[in-house]
Amino acid sequence: GGITVRFGVITLGIALLVALALRPLIADPLLAWLIAITVITYFTYGYDKNVAGSEMMRVPEIVLLGLAIVGGTFGAITGMHVFHHKTAKDSFRWKFYLVVIGQSVVISVYYALIKR
Repeated sequence: GGITVRFGVITLGIALLVALALRPLIADPLLAWLIAITVITYFTYGYDKNVAGSEMMRVPEIVLLGLAIVGGTFGAITGMHVFHHKTAKDSFRWKFYLVVIGQSVVISVYYALIKR
């Protein structure tokens, strides 16, 4: 619903602003994006862990997974382990591992077929 869209827009918007801020320092726009989305994803996992069990609004799982899908996988893995967040929830972990496997396949195909 609305909360999911709001968190998605906020996190992706911040990541885009960070990526744009990095552009003068990093020539490759993809690398700038990957650094930005990784950092934002990491802090989003930390925020969600911090507010868990409180009255504050949680980040929907679909947003946490979505951040990984759009390039924040390393930030998600790091955040999961540093904050001990979502590591015991099997339903989330399976979805997350599917994202990682899917990305691995896409990257492998890209380098095997396109970047030959």
